[in-house]
Amino acid sequence: MPLSAGTRLGPYEILAPIGAGGMGEVYRAKDTGLDREVAIKVLPDALARDPERLARFKREAKVLASLNHPNIGHIYGVEPQALVMELVEGATLRGPLPIETALNYARQIAEALEAAHEKGIVHRDLKPANIMVTPAGVVKVVDFGLATAAEEPSAGDPADSPTETLSPTRLGVIFGTAAYMSPEQARGGTVDKRADIWAFGVVLYELLTGRRAFSGESATDILAAVLRAEPDWSALPAMTPPRIRKLLLRCLERDRKQRLQAIGEARIAIDAPEQDVRPLPPAARLWPWAAAVLAMVFAVIAATGWWHASRPAPANPLMRLSLDLGPDIKAERPAGEAFWRFRRTDTPGSDHTRHER
Repeated sequence: MPLSAGTRLGPYEILAPIGAGGMGEVYRAKDTGLDREVAIKVLPDALARDPERLARFKREAKVLASLNHPNIGHIYGVEPQALVMELVEGATLRGPLPIETALNYARQIAEALEAAHEKGIVHRDLKPANIMVTPAGVVKVVDFGLATAAEEPSAGDPADSPTETLSPTRLGVIFGTAAYMSPEQARGGTVDKRADIWAFGVVLYELLTGRRAFSGESATDILAAVLRAEPDWSALPAMTPPRIRKLLLRCLERDRKQRLQAIGEARIAIDAPEQDVRPLPPAARLWPWAAAVLAMVFAVIAATGWWHASRPAPANPLMRLSLDLGPDIKAERPAGEAFWRFRRTDTPGSDHTRHER
């Protein structure tokens, strides 16, 4: 039964309802002892009478109490059938967002999951509805309820409807929200931190595109898409960095052995600087070829010079001789001959000697 304003739960005074889900109704309340506003999550009567669900609810309190991180909603205390939690002012995530904003939020989500995974805690129901953003831009991941407790199916958008089959103590249990489930969750298999990594990829895709990675008219159709369909990668903004596209592919790998193995790797990928892969101008692309040709030319010139320098000198080198034969000697070289003819000019027709050139 819903609580009305003014109702007291120990030192807490109910102010107004905030929302309701399968695991409880959430109210804004005032801590009269510390004079601060808090959020109180109260189990519905039907669940409160179920010893198994009540036990899981108490375990949820212990899970939340063990997490102390600026990007995770804190727990302040436990009342009979109620959790007292940090009141996060703000709005749930909704895309599409500018790339820088989306990556800023994704980094904070990854940091929250990393802190939880280090304590062995798996969220199991990561989705935009469980991620709050404060007016200061601080991300708060809330409702780790499915880490230890199952939600009841609820009416509304099948993509947002929590899914559960069988008892959580039996083989084949499915916990989570259809559109954000990992394939192993959809099959009712064993779930570990890699299920959160899949959901992180789905959330990041939605922040960038403004649409769900997997959709359908019913929860069954959505689960079938999770198991077989591919997201519409063309919906990603054209300016999405290549490293982020690669990150999405690794997060949404159906084979979890091939999937990103630690959410910290996502944080590193988001923070990594993008390599400059812009194409070179035409002149810059031709320069390596020109340099290679010049190098070959210089190599040929150097080899030719070395070859000439290393050749032995000829056995009979050419000698030049300069003689002054006087004014009466005239030198002639008949056409077609390789010899010079010398004759005295004072004796017509005389031919004294021939010298080879």
